This record gives sequence, structure tokens and C-alpha cells, in this order.
Amino acid sequence: MSWMTLAKWEWFKLRGRRVIWVLLLLLVVFSSIMVVVPYGDYEFRKGRDVSDEVIFLPSAPVIDNIEVDLNCTEYLAGVPITELPDPYTLDDIDHPGTDRKCRQEIAAIDGRLEKLKDGFTMPGAVAKAMRWTGLLSIPFLAFLTVMVVGSEYGWGTLRFALMKGPGRSRFLSVKLALVAAAIAVTWLVMVVVIIVTSLITTALASGVDHGDVDASAIGLIVRDVGRVWFAGVPYIALAALLSILFSRFAGGTLAASGLSIGYFFFELFSIGRLIKLFDGVAGMRWFSSLVEYDLGWNTAAWLFGRDGEPLAGFNLASAIGTAQYPGDLHAFLVQLFFALVLGGLAFWLFHRRDVTGPSG
Repeated sequence: MSWMTLAKWEWFKLRGRRVIWVLLLLLVVFSSIMVVVPYGDYEFRKGRDVSDEVIFLPSAPVIDNIEVDLNCTEYLAGVPITELPDPYTLDDIDHPGTDRKCRQEIAAIDGRLEKLKDGFTMPGAVAKAMRWTGLLSIPFLAFLTVMVVGSEYGWGTLRFALMKGPGRSRFLSVKLALVAAAIAVTWLVMVVVIIVTSLITTALASGVDHGDVDASAIGLIVRDVGRVWFAGVPYIALAALLSILFSRFAGGTLAASGLSIGYFFFELFSIGRLIKLFDGVAGMRWFSSLVEYDLGWNTAAWLFGRDGEPLAGFNLASAIGTAQYPGDLHAFLVQLFFALVLGGLAFWLFHRRDVTGPSG
């Protein structure tokens, strides 16, 4: 049986499974939401009055727990302060200190607005939306792999399919290639949706430029598509291995789905907490070294940590700031290692194991 015939056969089985298409559609919708969220935050923060506390001179009268709110925007524009509690007067105000603090606050807010603007305008919207969507797509990708690889056992059609003579390596290769191709096409659709959403939100935001989408920006978009696609490859291999490993058991597909997705979420919500917990504990210094070669940590570094810069709060459960993300090359090699080892084990087990058991 040729590669093309196998591919057509697998596509025929895949296209009728509505749950898979619903999940992929949810990913596309989520990628659009990741552009809308920074736009909404930008509109909420834009033009809001900057308030801070008035700074008093050391010689001024002291009142316990006093807080005097100040509109920094008006103050820097020359509007005098008129409301002061007794016994303070205008002579008690440290104007240079208040001026400096207000400028720092406005600069920080302007910086925040620029980051938000970069999140919904081109070409930054593509990179930021794809990174977060890429992270979320991993459990969907693992589930898709289990459906494609493991369901063959549950249907009881694997023995019949292998009798057609495609060869086990070719049979499994086509299945995994179909998963990789499906997620690649989904990513291309996501890019289009992100660009359209970015153009709409940029048009709605007054005074915001659309951004330049030149050859360099297109190159970065293509690179980011490749990055998020490659981040899912080790998890495809893991899900395939678990699907084959649990094929002998009734409910093996469910077990493989649960373990592959559960492993991802375990890392997502635990590694950051454990690093923070063990930081500074002499007897646990080995843990930070071990994490340097952890799949989830290096996936986060690959998706977010450009040049090894840590992203605080990546795991959504606690702030990561006590450890440094590995560099791109290190993250790439670790992910490649997991992909080759897990994928190799999947092919070895698929060759070695007879098609028997309650689900075969």
C-alpha cells in the first residue's frame, strides 16, 4: 500500500470525527481572542487619569496614615494643588519630588500602553498571540494524536489494516504525519485570523498605526509558525507512545489521553511552584539543574523565553522569577531529544507488539 493511499485512508477516517474539528476551531477562536484582549486592555487604560500621592517635605507637619491623591496628568500640566488636609499648606509640598514621581508613573503607564499596542497591531500581534495559543494547543495536539493512533485499536481494524501490507513503520508514519500536517494547516489558518483581527482592532483604536509588514516581518511570522509547530512535536511522540503502550487495555485511548494531557498540565502548574519552593534550599539545588532538561520548561523557553529571558507567571499559577530560561539552542536540542527518544520508542513498541487484547 503506497504512502498516498494510506494518507487518503487516514484522511477519510479523520474528517468524519467532528470533535477534532471542534477543538481545532476553538484554537482558532482563541488565537483571535489573544489579539482582542490586549486591545480591550489598551482602550481601558488609555486616557485614564494618573493618580499618585503628594510628597511632602521632611520639615512639614506629620499626620499619621495620611494619603493625599493627586492627578499627575493635571499636575504636570500646571494645574495647582488646591486640596490639602490641615495642617499642611502649599509650602509643605516637595514639588520636585512629586514631579519626578508623577513622571515615573506616567512613563510606566506609557510603556504598558506600548506593550499592549504591540499585542494587537502588526506584526507583534502574530508573535504574541501565537505563543500563547501555541502553549494551549499542546493538550489539543496530544488528544488529536491519541484519536488518530489509539482509535485504530479500539475499532479493532488495526490487524485488518496491517494485512494490506503497508508495513508498520509506514503505517504509523502516515498517522503521525497527518497529525503534524493538520496542526500546521490549523496554524496557517490561525495566522490569517490573527492578521484580520489585528487589522480590525487597529482600525478601531484611534491614533494607532497599523505597523509595517515588510519582508523582515513576514520572515519573523514564518519563523514563529515553525517555532510553535515544533513545540508540539515531542508531545505528538509522547501521545503516540502512550496510545500504543495502553492499547492492550480496555479504555486504553482514554488512559493515553489523560496521561499525555495530564503530564502537560502537571508541568504547567507545578514546575514554577517547585522552583520557587526549592530556591535557596541547599539540599534541593539539584532540582534547578534537573529542570534545565525538563520538556515543559524547555517548551516554555522555546515559545516565550527569547534569548533565555524568563517570563514571569508563565505557568498561570505562580510567578516564575527565581530561575533563568534556557537559551533557544538548548531548548531546541532538549525538545529534539525528547521527540527522537519518545518517537523512537513508539515505533519500536509498535513493531514489537502483537495486535491482540480487548481493544485490538
